[in-house]
This record gives sequence, C-alpha cells and structure tokens, in this order.
Amino acid sequence: MPAGKAIAIAAMPTAVLMGMGLTPTLAQAKPGVPDNPFQDGPCVTAPDKDAEQDAAAKEKEAAKKEAAKKEAAEKEAAEKDAAKKDDAKEPTPSTSPSGDKADQDDKAEPTPKPSDGADDKESEPAPEPTETRNPWDPLGVGDALKDVFTPDEKESESPEPDPSASKETESPEDAAKDTTDKVTEPADDAKDTVDKVGDGLKDGADKAKDGADKVTDDVGKAAKGAADKAKEDAGAEAEDPMAPDENGKKPFPCVVEKKVDGKTEQTPSPIPNQPWHLEASSLTLKGADYQGVVNLTMPNGKTKQALKYVIQKTDIGDLHQIVEGPGGKKYHVEAAKGTTSTIRGGETTMYTERISGKLFGLIPITFDPEHPPPLNIPLIYFTDVTVQQAGQFGGNLTVPGLQQSITG
Repeated sequence: MPAGKAIAIAAMPTAVLMGMGLTPTLAQAKPGVPDNPFQDGPCVTAPDKDAEQDAAAKEKEAAKKEAAKKEAAEKEAAEKDAAKKDDAKEPTPSTSPSGDKADQDDKAEPTPKPSDGADDKESEPAPEPTETRNPWDPLGVGDALKDVFTPDEKESESPEPDPSASKETESPEDAAKDTTDKVTEPADDAKDTVDKVGDGLKDGADKAKDGADKVTDDVGKAAKGAADKAKEDAGAEAEDPMAPDENGKKPFPCVVEKKVDGKTEQTPSPIPNQPWHLEASSLTLKGADYQGVVNLTMPNGKTKQALKYVIQKTDIGDLHQIVEGPGGKKYHVEAAKGTTSTIRGGETTMYTERISGKLFGLIPITFDPEHPPPLNIPLIYFTDVTVQQAGQFGGNLTVPGLQQSITG
C-alpha cells in the first residue's frame, strides 16, 4: 500500500477508504444545500446581558451611595451651622428691666407723692391767716368750741400751695412718665435682642431648608439618572440586535474569545503528533452535537486542546486531505472534482483544532478552543472550508474518484 494511503489511514484510523488502488468510481450527485436558519449577512455581536445588568446594578448602587453621602454631608453642615448660631446668640433677656425685682425696686427712683397739709406745716411756716370775727361772737368762743369738737376737719384742711414748691418738686405725672420711660427702655432693648435672635434662628432654618432642598434635588437627579439609564436599557432591550426578523430568523452571534481549562479526554486510540488538514468546497455535519473543549495527550507526551463534535452523518464536497510527513513532505488524498465524499455507518467523533469557512455559505466564521461555537446547532453547513483535525474516529468514509500525490 502506498505510503500516502497508510498515513491517511493513520490519521483517520477507523475510516475505510473505498476504491483504493482501483478505478475511480462514478461521481455522486451533489446533495442539496441546507437552508440557512439564520439571517443572511455577517454575524452580530450579542450583548452580554449579565454584564449589562451587573453594570446597571453597580451604577444604581453607586448613585444611591453618592446621594446618601451628599445627604449626610448636607445634614452635618446644617447641624454645624445651627450650633454656631446657638453659640453666637446672646442669652434671651426677660421682659422686665432686671431679673431681680428687689434690685429694680432699690434702683428705681421713688415716685413723688403730693404733699399733704401736715408735712407742709412741719417744713414751712404757715402764712398768716386773715381772721374774720363773728360780730355776735367777738371773743371767738364758737370757733374754739368747733376746734374742740371737730379736730379732724381742722387737720384735713390744706393750706394754700406754695408757689416756690412747684418749681423745686416734680409733679406726680412727670415723675410717673419718667419712670415709665425708664421701664420701657430695657423692654425695647429686650425686644430688639429677641428680634435679632429670631432673625438668626430664621436664617439657620432657611439654610437648613436650602440644604434639605439641595439634598432632595441631588437625590432626585440620581433617581432620574437611574430611571433614564433603566429607560435606555429598556430601549436597548427593545432594539435587541438578536431580535428575529419578519421571517422569524435571528442573526448568528459572533464568536468571542473565551479561554477554558477544558476536560481531559481519552481517545479510542492515540492521536498523531501532527494534525491532518482538510480542504473542501463544502462540509455538512448532520445530527451534530458540540460537546465542548477537551484536552488530548499526544504520543510525545504533550497535550493540546480541541473542540469535540459527535456527528451522525457527514458530507464533504471536493475532499482534499493533506497529511504532513517526515522531511517536510506532504501527502495528499483527493476526491474527483465535483464529487461528494461521505461518512456513514455510525457516529463519528471529531477532535477539531480549528475550522474556518462561511457558515451556511454566508457568515465568515472561525471556531477553535479559544473561540468556541456560541451555539450548539444540530445542522452545520460550511462553504470554502478548511479544517485542522487532531483526530477522527468512527464511521465509513467513501471517497469518489480517489487520487493521491506527494509534494515537498
């Protein structure tokens, strides 16, 4: 058996190559192209909803914390301002001119009283009275008897006022007025002080109100910002780039870099140290099940990662398999032009290091262990495809018009 065929068998140990060394078989009819279940056009980057939700939650939490911090600062400033006002204000005086009534009585000038007749008699000589005698009582016996029997009337009579006394002694009305003025002046001062304290308290209250209004405005702005962000998120969600079109088709999500540890995989037989390559005009994988990233151990003891697929049926248009051999030589196995090679007869497990092409003939895309498929779809169709295969097991491979060659 030619060396190229032996290497091909080693690369796909369970495949049966039909028609080796025989006349090429008739080309098989090319199967129909599967319908694209996705929207035509390039892939679309799917939004990371979890990341967006986390970011929105963090922004809302930060807004709440900022509003609470501002509120606490404004409250503390208002309390400090009020405390300063309390320290600076004077003690509120009572409405009386002095807190001690006894002191007030001692300090207040006495209100002069009208002089009575008795005091005037003692302090000043009485003027000479003009006597009028009763012609029937020339001796004044009647007046003497009247004085004896009515002494009170005698004492109650007041002498005529002394004109000089009015100049030296203040009238009761004027004295009362002076006292009232003296009492009123401290009351007016007290009122002024109360007014000043009231104005200070009013200023403090106004500032506290302004601070509260500012905090309310800040909280309102933060709430409005959160509401606007939620509205934007709702709008963005309403304009979801992954939304289906009028035909119910969604765009295919673009591949993103995602490095994973992978799981250790024990293959049915050792895989070769060097991968083999497939070039084809089309590749159809039916009943496909993507089972994640796996870690494979090679005969040289090294490990590498691959994408694991389990396939029920495989169709390959214009198969061209390339195996790298010693000395830089390349061994080629090709099907006849325009033919479709098939793998049937059971499941095929493929360990793919890289697959690149146009998904459903329209979407340029590449899958590898660091850029795994975003979806597990049961029908995969590529055009202009290249595959770097670590190993492949199971199924029967039929290659119409098989040809082989060596280059390098």
